[in-house]
Amino acid sequence: MKIHVTASAFAGEDWRNKLNECRDFTEQCGWEFGVQLHNTSPMELLERLKKENVPLSVHAPFNQNRNWNLATENTKETFEAIEQNLTLFDSLNIHETVFHGGLMSDLSPEAFGHGKSYFECMQAVYRNELAMWDGHCLNRDFRDLPEYKERLLILKENLRTLRNRYPEFTICLENDYPAFGSLDMLFDELNTLEHPLCLDTGHLWISSFLFDLNFHDQIELAMGSGMVAMTHFHASYCTSAVPKKDWTDGHRRLNVDNQEMNLPAALALMKKGGLEFYVLEIAKATVEDIKIFKQWYDEA
Repeated sequence: MKIHVTASAFAGEDWRNKLNECRDFTEQCGWEFGVQLHNTSPMELLERLKKENVPLSVHAPFNQNRNWNLATENTKETFEAIEQNLTLFDSLNIHETVFHGGLMSDLSPEAFGHGKSYFECMQAVYRNELAMWDGHCLNRDFRDLPEYKERLLILKENLRTLRNRYPEFTICLENDYPAFGSLDMLFDELNTLEHPLCLDTGHLWISSFLFDLNFHDQIELAMGSGMVAMTHFHASYCTSAVPKKDWTDGHRRLNVDNQEMNLPAALALMKKGGLEFYVLEIAKATVEDIKIFKQWYDEA
């Protein structure tokens, strides 16, 4: 089994001590410890981690200026960008990556973290008619729209092309944050794509709440597909006491007390489904998060 931690957790001055603490404890558990690089990770961080002989995975696009949108027929530049990244990854012996792949747009917006925020970058693809509230970034449930169904089929075909071109890679499609017209919100549709998936707990938590669905039922649905190859595992402070308009992403540490989310039960469903690749996508993660994860995993 693999436990990777997002690279930003090791960006501070005490990075080596944190890295060694996390690696030592994870390996004591009999698991592989690794780090997942993000689009916002500088090349210097990649080079530092390679010198430490740390297994790496990547949240793509890495060190590129635009996201990868495969829910459009205008994919020439996107596939060129994918080729650049995967050539780099192959040279570094990195063969597991994850990305957000579908938008209700033909555009591939700028990637945040290069001087612009997520909200600044995504304004380029904002469509008010797809929003749950006028002028708000969060999506309504637009899955009944003909355009949605058409783009889902285009995405499925482009993902098939991706797998055929790069069979040596596991390139997971992640359920997206339900905002700015993202297609990849729920697993009813993601399960039909016949492509390896990454289950992001924070994104699924907010999507489930927005559309009045049961979070744990949605995890069971995802795991039942047999296509979930990775999870981004992190907590959220949002509960039903927070108005829907004020909900946001997770990425909180595992010691956050959110009994409604009930992450131990979520982990039990993933373990039951045979998942063996867990990424703690927590910017401020420490070895304590891995210890909490281990306790939940043993009790599952």
